[in-house]
This record gives sequence, C-alpha cells and structure tokens, in this order.
Amino acid sequence: MKDQHNLEYLEVKRMLSQMATMLKMIIPHKVSVSYLAESTNKSRQAVRQYLINNFEPDKDFWNEGGKTYVSKDVAICFLSRSNNNQMLAA
Repeated sequence: MKDQHNLEYLEVKRMLSQMATMLKMIIPHKVSVSYLAESTNKSRQAVRQYLINNFEPDKDFWNEGGKTYVSKDVAICFLSRSNNNQMLAA
C-alpha cells in the first residue's frame, strides 16, 4: 500500500514539474502591466502599486518605450497570486 502511495506521489510531482516547465515556455521573458491588468481584471494602477510594494524596480519591473514591463518570474507570481485569490473568493 505504501509503495502505491509513493508511486502516486512521484507521478503527481512529475506532472506538476511538467506543467511548470510548459508554463515557463508559454510566458514571454517580459510581460506588460497592461496584459497583467487585463488578465486579472485589475486596474493598471493596482498592478503598478502591487509591483512597487513587493518587487524591485529595474530588476523585476522596468519602463521601456513608455510602457511598464515585468519579468517572467514576476508575471508568474502575480498571475498565480491573482488566481489563488479568485479561488478563495469563490
């Protein structure tokens, strides 16, 4: 019985790892604040404020050509957090 649980655990762990890898491949290296706002139904100002409060300027987010962009890791973190909050509210 214990071996079965170990195998199931390893299979779930492998599947989560594959999903994380695919997610990283799908999201570009830089993501605009406008995209994050649209994806999460939050205002651009709310997204910017969250970035200012929780991440480092010029490293995690930056301005380029009049637009604000975030790194891939920040985008994943922000989208995951937003998705978790939506699930908790439901």
